[in-house]
Amino acid sequence: MITETTAIVANLETRYLTGGPEDGVPVVFLHDGAWGGSADVTWGQVLPLAAAKYRVIAPDFLGYGGSAKSVRLDVSPFAFRIRHVFALLDQLGIDGPVHLVGNSFGGSVGLRALADGDYRSRIASVTTLSGTGGPWKAPDMGKLRDFDGSVAGIEAFVDLLCDEFSGRAGQVDARYRWAVAPGHFGCMSAPHLPVPEALRKERPADPYPATLAGVPTPVLLLECSEDVLLEAGWSKHLQAELQNSRAMVLPYRHCPNITHPKETWAVIGEFLDSCTGGTN
Repeated sequence: MITETTAIVANLETRYLTGGPEDGVPVVFLHDGAWGGSADVTWGQVLPLAAAKYRVIAPDFLGYGGSAKSVRLDVSPFAFRIRHVFALLDQLGIDGPVHLVGNSFGGSVGLRALADGDYRSRIASVTTLSGTGGPWKAPDMGKLRDFDGSVAGIEAFVDLLCDEFSGRAGQVDARYRWAVAPGHFGCMSAPHLPVPEALRKERPADPYPATLAGVPTPVLLLECSEDVLLEAGWSKHLQAELQNSRAMVLPYRHCPNITHPKETWAVIGEFLDSCTGGTN
């Protein structure tokens, strides 16, 4: 059984889903960053499968779903969300290492957390499904940026993210519900607002992915052969940096966790079992 909770974390409303045995190995599921993304939209069909064995926690990122429509513009889009996820874990009394499983932006958040020395010791493994940490975006990624507020707009996004599947209408409805929630549009749009010339500052060079070099944490890199949003071969670039990683190519589009949840969980579950020794 998956339970929905909204709590105040760091003075911000935070919606999250939980399930599985209380004494189980904790696995944190991180959702995609497309319009209308949320824990249930991205992982709704996978969480019950994972909860049969693991203690699952799936938060809505700040700015998304039922969490506070709050966004930081003075730091990277990863940094404040990483801090908030771990603040939630602190509040839940989970202070040991957790397994992070993310799709798209959620996978990037997991990798960026691993690249941050402040959080690395709290991460037992990272699984990233179609999440690179930022680089290697294909031109079609730009088609996800602008939303006109219509159901047709969400349908177009879903078709970029997903293979054809019987649950398309339900996915569109669920994603549209969160996409039109008050504040979501502003949070998604604010980072892209033009800045007057007098206020523009050159950002320091981003050292990622070199910040992952030498990290011993197990990482599973799941690339999708039919993904139109990322450059083919991105997982190999990351594998060259990560000393304890494995890469697999799945025959799907960007979000097989939505379209093929059983097949996707079988791959992720096998990796988690290998990390935990098959015990719980």
